[in-house]
Amino acid sequence: MLELIKLAALPIVAMGAVAGADVSGVTKFYDTTPEFTQVGQHGVGKDSAAEIVVSDGGDLLVYTNSDKGSIDFVNIADPSNPTAIGSIDVAGEPTSVAIRSGYAIAAVNTSESYIKPSGKVVVIDLETQQVIRTVALAGQPDSIAIAPSGKFAAVAIENERNEDINDEMIPQYPAGNLAIIDIDGYVNYVDLTGLADIAPSDPEPEFVDINSNDEIVVTLQENNHMVIVAGDGTILSHFSAGAVQLDNIDTVKDGEYNPVNSRYARREPDAVKWIDDNHFVTANEGDYKLKGYKGTHKRGGSRGFTIFHANGTVVFESGASFETALAEAGYWPDKRAGKKGVEPESVEVATFDGRRFLFVGAERANAVGVYDATDLTAPKLLQILPTGKAPEGLVAIPERNLFVTSNEKDANNSLSIFKF
Repeated sequence: MLELIKLAALPIVAMGAVAGADVSGVTKFYDTTPEFTQVGQHGVGKDSAAEIVVSDGGDLLVYTNSDKGSIDFVNIADPSNPTAIGSIDVAGEPTSVAIRSGYAIAAVNTSESYIKPSGKVVVIDLETQQVIRTVALAGQPDSIAIAPSGKFAAVAIENERNEDINDEMIPQYPAGNLAIIDIDGYVNYVDLTGLADIAPSDPEPEFVDINSNDEIVVTLQENNHMVIVAGDGTILSHFSAGAVQLDNIDTVKDGEYNPVNSRYARREPDAVKWIDDNHFVTANEGDYKLKGYKGTHKRGGSRGFTIFHANGTVVFESGASFETALAEAGYWPDKRAGKKGVEPESVEVATFDGRRFLFVGAERANAVGVYDATDLTAPKLLQILPTGKAPEGLVAIPERNLFVTSNEKDANNSLSIFKF
């Protein structure tokens, strides 16, 4: 269980906020800002886990249930009373899912072992809730995305490392890659080796997203690297995700929030999301430690988020401000102080009522930060939304004025539903 130390006595000082939270559990940072309020929740029950959630833009939520090995369906016609309406066994571990034009496309891990990785993509008809097509993958998939053009899907073939061998270090083989699947089911594997500095022979791709120009952005998390790939598989650019100087943070597990420490940390982004065709945002969770390394940035995870231009320029860096706001609002995971803190793992971007919002999920803090992203050089923190335990997936549904989180460690509040 993820322990949270509630710091009710601490004043919220970020951005002139008023201390305390209202009865709905939403911490307000700006009185004049339209707010998101939780209106419903859905529990998947014991021995299940809602990890990644997506929407058809209407009444349907689809989520990966990795513990049960299924893709599950929830009706939210009444968001205050979400109702389970079906489940499909996908004969493996679903790692991600995407939706387009009446179909869900899920990535499924079927690996025999770390050294014998395998997977598949299954296409599900949302009306019949039946698998209508399966495409084999030569490796273990993680994230999947569908191009806005509908021409292809992209899958991060991670071939994740075995943390029980080699002192958890990479490289480990076989190397991962990027799979681009066209509408006929043809798979184009894009070699991502030789790009990163940390372990060039073992890229470890983690997350993908696609913009309206059919450009794929890929995070190589353990390698702290970003790659942009064209829809035909051409590598357009790549660059290090860089590191961040974190000051006034808490790195001591002592039952208190005492932000007096500093750390220079590699970003090591997990989730990534295009904001527009020239900018994307990363959730800098971190997942790697350079053991035996004596430098100042042996541990990854910079506890915040970064907005990049596609050319690799940092447009905005949150630094420690995201974690600070969470802690001062009462969401501080003290057991993680010496490691990666609140661990931002997920991001979402959407426009509600003509305004662009950025959502950042903090896995260890059980909360989501809501930002006004009108000015990409200076996002403004508007609210902190409490979620179920370990928010992993985020999906905005502007068509319904809804925002949903999937919380993988919570059997009762597995899906948190908020109204704008």
